[in-house]
Amino acid sequence: MKNQSIIGFIVLSFGLISCGQYQSFKIPSPIINQIDLVGNQQISKAELRTNILGLKNSYRRLLPAKLYTYLGIKRKRKDSLEIKPSFIQFFKSPNPDFSAIWLTTNTAQIQRYYRENGFLNAKIESKLDTNNNLVNVIFAIDEGEASYFTKQDSVSVDNPILAEHVNSYLKENSIIRPMGRLQLSLINKEKEQLSHHLRNEGYYYFSPDAVGIRLNDFKDSSLQRISLYYKIPEFKNYSTITNYDRLYRIGLPNFSISDPYGNPAERPPLKSLAKLINLHEDDLYSVDLFNQSLKNIYLTDQFKTVSIRFDTTKTRLFPKIELFQNEKYNFSSELGGSVFRGIPGPFLTNSLKIRRLFSGLDYFDFSTRIGYEAQSGFINTTETRNNLELNLSASINFPFLHLPKVIVGKLGSYYGAKTSVGVGFDFINRPEYQRTNLNLFQRYSWQKSENSFFTFSLIDLNLLNTLYPETSTSDSFKAYLEELKVKGNNLYRSFNPSFVSSLSFQYVYRDLLPSNELKSGKILQLGLESGGTTLNFLPNYKFNFVTDLLNNGQEIQFYRFLRINFDFRKYKMLGSNQKSQIAFKLIGGVAYSYGQENDFQLPYEKNFFIGGPSSVRAWKPRRLGPGAYVSASNLVEQPGSILLESSIEYRFKLFQLFGQMNGAFFIDAGNVWNMTQGNTDPTTQFQLSDFYNQIAVGTGFGLRWDFNFFLLRLDLATKVINPANPVNQKWVLPQTSFEAGQNPIEFNIGIGYPF
Repeated sequence: MKNQSIIGFIVLSFGLISCGQYQSFKIPSPIINQIDLVGNQQISKAELRTNILGLKNSYRRLLPAKLYTYLGIKRKRKDSLEIKPSFIQFFKSPNPDFSAIWLTTNTAQIQRYYRENGFLNAKIESKLDTNNNLVNVIFAIDEGEASYFTKQDSVSVDNPILAEHVNSYLKENSIIRPMGRLQLSLINKEKEQLSHHLRNEGYYYFSPDAVGIRLNDFKDSSLQRISLYYKIPEFKNYSTITNYDRLYRIGLPNFSISDPYGNPAERPPLKSLAKLINLHEDDLYSVDLFNQSLKNIYLTDQFKTVSIRFDTTKTRLFPKIELFQNEKYNFSSELGGSVFRGIPGPFLTNSLKIRRLFSGLDYFDFSTRIGYEAQSGFINTTETRNNLELNLSASINFPFLHLPKVIVGKLGSYYGAKTSVGVGFDFINRPEYQRTNLNLFQRYSWQKSENSFFTFSLIDLNLLNTLYPETSTSDSFKAYLEELKVKGNNLYRSFNPSFVSSLSFQYVYRDLLPSNELKSGKILQLGLESGGTTLNFLPNYKFNFVTDLLNNGQEIQFYRFLRINFDFRKYKMLGSNQKSQIAFKLIGGVAYSYGQENDFQLPYEKNFFIGGPSSVRAWKPRRLGPGAYVSASNLVEQPGSILLESSIEYRFKLFQLFGQMNGAFFIDAGNVWNMTQGNTDPTTQFQLSDFYNQIAVGTGFGLRWDFNFFLLRLDLATKVINPANPVNQKWVLPQTSFEAGQNPIEFNIGIGYPF
């Protein structure tokens, strides 16, 4: 398609050039044919073109400038307003007009940009090459020597107590570093940062306008080594704030709470709200802590609006907080369906939220989902049946950490705290089996900053049970599980009666929210889990009352294990226009079962899996590994207790088509392995001296159709290195084909980016 477009443009160009009207056309006024920058070394051309308006269109165009101008004039003649848009993307950026004013303005802008970025002695000269009103502009740049901060600064502050805070900031928190290149934008940020720091130290009225920062030329008149002179106060073009250097302490907050209809709320939770304020009476004012307090109130989900103003008529700051409550009840219902192999599968989802059930700040969540959806059979995958699935969950949530005060005190300042207690029930009815899972959980969650999230689950109990009807389909399924067991696959354990208990901790850092928008940032996730911890204190590592509860004649599995995992993702924008992106992820984990009573096997859900649309895309979902294991069928999932996975993907924009069409090139790598303990097949075991020879590698190309509200993804992936092959036959890229064979291309369709 792309080649056809290029050929079409070439044909169009030759057709126009050959026509007499075009041949006789002359460009009516000087236009810029090309802009070039020479002599720059420390500041790139891409940076200059991005930050200087007159240089943004300095790229070389696909078609000649004369053709752009000719077509542009013809379009405007057909439009009375002379604004008729181009129907082809290539014609949307005509060559800019040239004038002496344009040249003077852009020369000055380049000069200014260099000075603002530390090149105080930079010199800019312009050269012109004109032919038939086509002007080639060359900006010759002599950057000169850059100027650097020395941090040998001088400070003048009228108030001695304020001076101590300023000197402490410059010593420990200043964003200007020794031998950093001079940047005027950095000096402005320094004013804002210093003001923010002082407002956290109790100076409520302090603002960046009170800070004066000048270049001090007494120590070095050439200004190659810059020292700064801080002067406080230095108000310019603003009315002086007399209380800029006054410390303020917090008084008791005053809450005004209204119900959803504007009436005074009944039984307002004043004491509970006061606990959410991170500043207490007599504390020095801190803008960060108070913003945290407001967010604490907002995150309770009890109030539509949260507003604050301060009473400063007295010697302290008295917060006046106005709150409007949300509705007590919220109910939503969704009816939907899916179609699998032409068979419809309806589902119904209901959710109910009740606020202020036990106190003024708690809320109760209850949700149900019932679906009668089509799925393929386990044994005969060509058969399709409707299966019943029922999910129930209920939880009560409080905006506090219900932990001993000693532990809470050691956590320091935090916000967004929540304690949740809940129960869940899942029921699946298939022709092969009926499976239930009763879940009881309790967890704590909180934030230390806008980017750092913590979750600690003290209780997570799962009681699983499976019943088999007396049918031939059920008997075939049980025989299938036994066959997998012989092959070393522990899927059968997922259907045995089981009691899985664990406590876990998770930390997440993210400075961007996952979305369809391409932007820079990173995400780090760490998880720790200990399963069956309390079983270690029992003589037979079992709870007898659980065995009595099920009482179905089958032996109940009690698991003891440790699990750790990490997930790191990095996104970086590229190019002068920041329209492409490099995305990288590295995932790893280890799960170790120390329960000999279960042959050192993990609960099936606690294993690691690899392969599929969001993993190593050249392999089918959950079908890669473990190690160099050769699977007899792609129908069997391949679990592992050790995971190592990585992907790198280059994402770029292509064209508009009822939305934005984007492309991507990617490389995926990784595998899963088993522990040596409890596993007899050496090809699946992790060996430190040889694991790198079992890393699977895949590559491919993807298309992403971005409609803003959702993104449709298609990835075509092929194997590069297949660890299941013999040593000298692992390189399989040349055997790639669109048909079945040694290395067929995998088509992956999904919603959203893979990571």
